[in-house]
Amino acid sequence: MENKKKLIALVIGIILIILVGGLVFYLTSHLTKTTICKGKLDMITTEEVEVISSDEKVKETKTQVTYDYSDYVSDMYPISYYKDYIKNSNTFYKNVKGVKTSLKVEGNKIIYEVDIQYSQDYMKDLVEAELVSTNGSYKDIEYISLQDTLKNQENAGLTCKEK
Repeated sequence: MENKKKLIALVIGIILIILVGGLVFYLTSHLTKTTICKGKLDMITTEEVEVISSDEKVKETKTQVTYDYSDYVSDMYPISYYKDYIKNSNTFYKNVKGVKTSLKVEGNKIIYEVDIQYSQDYMKDLVEAELVSTNGSYKDIEYISLQDTLKNQENAGLTCKEK
């Protein structure tokens, strides 16, 4: 009888360990993770992209492009000249639902930020703006691949590391 109780307790213990292990695995695989991609694109431009994902699906990207005009600002070409140029040439994201942009000046640097939400609510707008490609309708897109997103960032010259 004593051995039976020990065996039952052992089986229950093993089952609990398996259940807890499975729960931990499930929860950690569904956690949000952040990958940072950054690099210098040219003499004045650096870029940093924060890719927020869950289950290998991109949920959001936060891009910060910094233009350093320290060697180019003058009385003839003040920083406002470059800010206006960037503002007028970056109308691509204007009025796209799911995308927020901002432009600010810090000394002789201009910082342009773009935040894109890859939610199904915005997928039609993102497809129409060609921010997401598809072979069919926007309704066919269930998620944005983290692997493809990071590959695209690296192909653009950025180095990516999980935070």
